[in-house]
Amino acid sequence: MLQVRGISHAFGERQVLDGVTFDVPAGVLTGLLGPNGAGKTTLMRIMFGVLDPRAGETRWQGQPVTSAALRRWGYMPQERGLYPAMPAGDQLVYLARLHGVDKAAATRSARDLMEELGLADRWSERPDKLSGGMAQRLQLAAALVHGPEVIVLDEPFAGLDPVAVDELSTTLQDRVRSGMTVLFSSHQLDLVQDLCESIVMLSDGRTVLEGRVADLRASSGRRQLRLTVPGADRGWLTAFPAVTIVEDRVDDLRLDIPPGTDPLAVLDAARGAGPVSDFGLDQPTLSQLFMGAVGDLAGVS
Repeated sequence: MLQVRGISHAFGERQVLDGVTFDVPAGVLTGLLGPNGAGKTTLMRIMFGVLDPRAGETRWQGQPVTSAALRRWGYMPQERGLYPAMPAGDQLVYLARLHGVDKAAATRSARDLMEELGLADRWSERPDKLSGGMAQRLQLAAALVHGPEVIVLDEPFAGLDPVAVDELSTTLQDRVRSGMTVLFSSHQLDLVQDLCESIVMLSDGRTVLEGRVADLRASSGRRQLRLTVPGADRGWLTAFPAVTIVEDRVDDLRLDIPPGTDPLAVLDAARGAGPVSDFGLDQPTLSQLFMGAVGDLAGVS
């Protein structure tokens, strides 16, 4: 179990983290989410001992994190930290050996990872000659090559196309299934909402949401009704003043259904006004949960 306990930090007078506390259990893919500037990168640097917190600590297996424990961790920074002129495969072997892996095992691990991540033919290529997506894959391989027990990734999906996002997601899910502790950050909330099992959501250095994604979405009490309704007439919605339009694009309509409003009654009203060719009921997205949580905090501050 990886535990963050009451971490606070400031740069001068600017408070960037304010008592952040959460757990990252093994075998559960956990997302550290929030907009740019929420404090995610600062928190990760504190977890790895790059920065000293003003208060709080990080614990691993019930004990404060030591330099020996960090040797069994892997870190993928947002800014690429590879040697630009060193061949990709040689670099992975070198990094694994820095963590105490013998040369033969390091070479096997490097080749296996490069095969898994679609880099098998790039062993001798320099990182500065790789495309952005390929360099991102190599950075992930560098974080995994020594077989860590914990891996922490800072914005691993930034700038990647959908195919690369899917491939990296599969790699992370495979590690989680093997029992690894995985924490990754992202500001792209809806991109990763189907990947995370558990989330910690930060805003202005404070935790605004924490828990299993399925539980958070279900407990919100809000649902969204998707309708495909040809035509621009939305007059039938006046009978439901509590219902708000989330999205209205040509024939596609998405409505926020608050607690106390029957979505079937809304659907019947839409069908009474004209043909409905498709419909469905969804739970709120992570972005919508975040906006609701931030709004609730602003209302009580």
